[in-house]
Amino acid sequence: MAKNYVQDGETIEFTAAADVKSGDVVVVGELVVVAINDVASGEMGVGHTAGVWDLPKASATTFDQGVSVYLKDDAIGVDNTGVYAGKAWRAAVNGETVATVKLDTKAA
Repeated sequence: MAKNYVQDGETIEFTAAADVKSGDVVVVGELVVVAINDVASGEMGVGHTAGVWDLPKASATTFDQGVSVYLKDDAIGVDNTGVYAGKAWRAAVNGETVATVKLDTKAA
């Protein structure tokens, strides 16, 4: 194996800025990740950087399947002033509180 290999890149360590529960969305720099375990504020945690996840959605937002989505104010929507999260795996309509998102580390 190459001596400069670090890891597969599907997880990243982060320092929790506040208490985090397993499955919570966490912003690491410009990455949106999903916490693997509960993490106390100030402690190191690990987040998934890939996969398809049900995440909190801005309830008044509607979007089509396959569009770029962003995390803003702890909710997924299409407002690109948030942090790029990935692609909508399913369409979402006004009133829904969950969005199914394929996390994507590439810029929108």
